[in-house]
Amino acid sequence: MYSTVSFFLQVGRYFDMPNRKTNLITELRAGTVTFLTMAYIISVNANIISETGGPCGLPDCSSPGPKCTLPGTTDMGYNRCVDEVRKDLVTGTIVSSMVACFIMGVGGNLPIALAPSMGLNAYFTYNVVGVNGTGNVSYKTALTAIFIEGWIFIILSVTGVRGKLIALLPRTLSLSMSAGIGLFLAFIGLQGGQGIGVVADDEATLVTLGGCPFDAQYQTVLQTDPTGMAPALNSTAYYCDGQKMHSATTWLGISGLIIMCVLMSRGFKGSVIVGILFVTFIAWIPGHAASWLGTKSELIGGVGQTGAARMSYFKKVVAVPSLSKTGAQLDFGGLRQGNAWLALITFLYVDFFDTTGTLFSMANFVGTYLPGFVNEKKVFPRQLYAYCSDGLGIIVGSLCGTSPVTCYIESATGIREGGRTGITALMACFWFFIALWFTPLLASIPVYATGPALILVGALMMINVVKIDWADVNKAVPAFLTIAIMPFTYSIAYGVIAGVISYIIAQLCKFILDKAEAKWMGFFGKAKRTNYEGKDITLQPGANLAALNDSAFVVNPDDIDPGLAKSVPLPADLPEEVTSAHRLDIGDDLPKPSMVPQEDFSRRL
Repeated sequence: MYSTVSFFLQVGRYFDMPNRKTNLITELRAGTVTFLTMAYIISVNANIISETGGPCGLPDCSSPGPKCTLPGTTDMGYNRCVDEVRKDLVTGTIVSSMVACFIMGVGGNLPIALAPSMGLNAYFTYNVVGVNGTGNVSYKTALTAIFIEGWIFIILSVTGVRGKLIALLPRTLSLSMSAGIGLFLAFIGLQGGQGIGVVADDEATLVTLGGCPFDAQYQTVLQTDPTGMAPALNSTAYYCDGQKMHSATTWLGISGLIIMCVLMSRGFKGSVIVGILFVTFIAWIPGHAASWLGTKSELIGGVGQTGAARMSYFKKVVAVPSLSKTGAQLDFGGLRQGNAWLALITFLYVDFFDTTGTLFSMANFVGTYLPGFVNEKKVFPRQLYAYCSDGLGIIVGSLCGTSPVTCYIESATGIREGGRTGITALMACFWFFIALWFTPLLASIPVYATGPALILVGALMMINVVKIDWADVNKAVPAFLTIAIMPFTYSIAYGVIAGVISYIIAQLCKFILDKAEAKWMGFFGKAKRTNYEGKDITLQPGANLAALNDSAFVVNPDDIDPGLAKSVPLPADLPEEVTSAHRLDIGDDLPKPSMVPQEDFSRRL
């Protein structure tokens, strides 16, 4: 008994559970929620990457010829090989996710799960290798590029480059990154491919209101069955014949969202997992309009299976893992191609901004519940191990035949559920291990069961927008671009890049104009300008400032431009001895009404 208690006490101390105000049950529940919201990656990633054909080629064709491996081929031998690749990629996805989550949990002690990136797997398939290997880089060479990228990631982490770059990130951008990821999460949860289907593709406006029943959909883009043995299946791009928001699956997903919100508003712990399980169990009942399984199931774009096929797979319950086709398929000889290095560089910079931005934003999200978790230097506990975990995950993923591994924004659902330590990541690791053997069950969780969780957590992550200084256009525009670009380009990396570049341009222009203005005022004796709650205050030439204390200055009202004096009322909280003057406060922690100028007010005046 003593040894058991001692063991749990040591575990609690190792994971810093007392200081992070959590307990084992909460961590296990949070890890389960995180896994459930990202379990879709198990089958989706395998479906996407298998379209490359993997290592399959002419020798696998039943009737060898130059056309037997082309997209849309009906060659039995080649398609049989691709089907085996798809099954191996399920195993590869799980193994790489499991290893990365374990390292993050034990080393990084963060409630963050990792898995192959949804954006990079599409880039890997459609831009690098190509469908059935029709791209400029072979499947094996692309995996080799990813393998090298993983080692570069580790070097950048160990040398502190990633941490230093995050430390240089302005507070405005770090706040907007979290909000942008929240909006991105909600956008994913609203779509049909990975959510409840409220948002659908539109050829004219790009997006439109969805929720259209399958029998009222007229597909505008056909998605073929990757095996080539079945007619074209539906995609998420369709024209709806006047029945928008009539889909039973959409309304079942909305019901799950309502359940989560109501339970959360009442302080119920486990509200997210209850909502997911509620929708899942109803969707598993065959024979009704919202079924995920069975012949009457509506087809959901992006999954690549009919309801009957999903039911057949679900009934298997157990699957034997294998990596016979995709394991250790590296080809260093292919790196002689320039296209291979171009792919490596692209993987590196996109993955760098994507993973680093997500990791820091998730740590920041933990900090909303644990003040001080991320200090003023943007450093959080064990960050070196956390930064190394995705690099090791990338290496393992390449050896398993899959695209780069990254931190998942779905981790925010577990953090909202109470996850504060690496035990949450270890619980996700445990469920991935179970999925290794019970993939048919866990891969059958419908997207409209996990979509509501993404929407809810996305809404909660938007809290950071209130901390952004929207009155300062030099900060507001970069923050807005960071938030908007993420969902609109479907990329966290592009949002971070847009924010950083626009911030640098804005600050550079401000610096140049400030210097020019200072020289102009010094030469002509013009008025000085500062800012009070978004309004310019113009001081007469020769205005004198006297220090009131460490955070405030006093300026004579006569020195304020008469034309603007009315917009600058005298604060009521001034001491008697300075009632004839205006106080200009430095900072934002003093009581209102106060006159808050820009951060560098004391230096500029």
